[in-house]
Amino acid sequence: MPIRNHSDGPLEVVLEPFGRDYWLRPGESLVVHTAGRSDGESPWPGTLRGDEPFEVNYQPGSIQVYLNGAGGWVTDLDGADLECGHQRP
Repeated sequence: MPIRNHSDGPLEVVLEPFGRDYWLRPGESLVVHTAGRSDGESPWPGTLRGDEPFEVNYQPGSIQVYLNGAGGWVTDLDGADLECGHQRP
């Protein structure tokens, strides 16, 4: 799931349930990835509605992305891994 900061200020992206934070400057983007589970009836066991790999909450200056899969990671648009705290002010 790509996320782009269209605002004039920094945007915090928090990956839950891990609490890992990534920061985007205006005009920057990142991509949140998750993998479904191959066991059980649902590949997205944490979902509250249907078959959703992500749930997203927004508040000014911050987006929380809840992973409903078996794990998750964040990359830039070219696929390079980003570390927790990326560009933290």
